[in-house]
Amino acid sequence: MKKIMLITAYSAIELFAESILDKSLLTIGGTSVSMMFVLKLLLIIAAGIALGWVYKHKLINSRRISKSLSVPTRTILANLGYYLIIFITFVIALNSAGLNLSSLAVVAGALSVGIGFGLQNIVSNFISGIILMFEQSVSVGDYVELENEVRGVVREIRLRATIITTNEQIDIIVPNSNFIQNTVTNLTLNDEVLRLRIPFGVAYGTTVKQVHECVLEEILSDASLPHKRDEPLQIPKLWMVAMNSSSVDFELVIWVEGINMQRRRTITSLYLIKIYELLYKHNISIPFPQLDVHLKEEARPITNR
Repeated sequence: MKKIMLITAYSAIELFAESILDKSLLTIGGTSVSMMFVLKLLLIIAAGIALGWVYKHKLINSRRISKSLSVPTRTILANLGYYLIIFITFVIALNSAGLNLSSLAVVAGALSVGIGFGLQNIVSNFISGIILMFEQSVSVGDYVELENEVRGVVREIRLRATIITTNEQIDIIVPNSNFIQNTVTNLTLNDEVLRLRIPFGVAYGTTVKQVHECVLEEILSDASLPHKRDEPLQIPKLWMVAMNSSSVDFELVIWVEGINMQRRRTITSLYLIKIYELLYKHNISIPFPQLDVHLKEEARPITNR
């Protein structure tokens, strides 16, 4: 008796669930959309997104593939493959759910004008992302500087936006169209060498020979200071650049490479501290603007008495 009641209750629940899941919510192009239709659609799309995510991360992080393909190439293939899988999954989901794709033509035509205006920026960023991936003027790992003085390493190039990580470890999401329409400085496009200029001034009366011996020769002999030493054309140099009203201005020109390119302020500060210590050590005055005011006694007119 109890077994019969349990079977009857289970059958009732099953019929009730089927009646809810199969209940039509709306009709699109002659196709009834039910809760079962929505669940089936979501399940297929979720499986496709998971498959695309696995493909993307396996391709980017695979050690075997990394030996034959560069990082930019792997990124291009990973992103294109990911979005292609999503698109195919969406089409398969609609067909599997029984929705006739030709019935969507009317809806697509009605929305075409709105999509054209509303998604204009998205389409522009999408096309720009594809151009960046194939042109490789900006690649993953490059150190770039934008017009708004944002500087950082390109961590990822997506089809809509590019992620830049600054020296402060802040991730900035930049629309891809900014890289196509605006000026972008890529400091590592052809090589990873950068020239820095460290300005300083000395007082009049100091000879160029004194500055050369005090600053350049001691910096060249200091192995702790980061600069290129293997290229004769890229060794540190000392330039006299101006004779101002209160100082003779020099620039110490150095070449740095690798990670030091991303530490320009740190490197500049390091050299300025060293130059200040050397000038102080050799009693070379560092000038500062000053004015001398001379007071003259007012001339009195000569009168006849």
